Amino acid sequence: MAYLHLFGPDGVAVPRLVTLDIFHMETGGCTGCAMELRSLSRALVAARAAIRFVPTPRQAALLLVTGSLTVSMAPVVEQAWQAMPGSRSLAAVGDCAVDGGLFPPNYAVLGGVARHAHTSLLLPGCPPSPAEILRALVDWHTSGEQAGTV
Repeated sequence: MAYLHLFGPDGVAVPRLVTLDIFHMETGGCTGCAMELRSLSRALVAARAAIRFVPTPRQAALLLVTGSLTVSMAPVVEQAWQAMPGSRSLAAVGDCAVDGGLFPPNYAVLGGVARHAHTSLLLPGCPPSPAEILRALVDWHTSGEQAGTV
């Protein structure tokens, strides 16, 4: 079981957050990033943290995409985006979601989701560790959800 540290590497306490509901979609690739997110979600549940993964986009404020965007998954991502209520944001986690990674555009792969949509959070890495993902989400959420690369 991974442990959720309440203090950052610089010794400063992680700020208390308003709940952030995340819907995760794996759109194609090796699923390495999805496995890292799974271990992060277990730690968040155990810690009863203010960041949580939800089972449906209708409950989410952030659509978190991992993997290269494939032709078959593009309409599914669009449907999930349209199902999200109110103000919503898009995050691309992992090299594949950011710029296509190991999967260049071809007849079945469109590349990274960041090439096709405005993203609020870009986190490169192959795959980024759960600690890196958590740090990026906390930094993004506490900074007022401004666009940028972490």
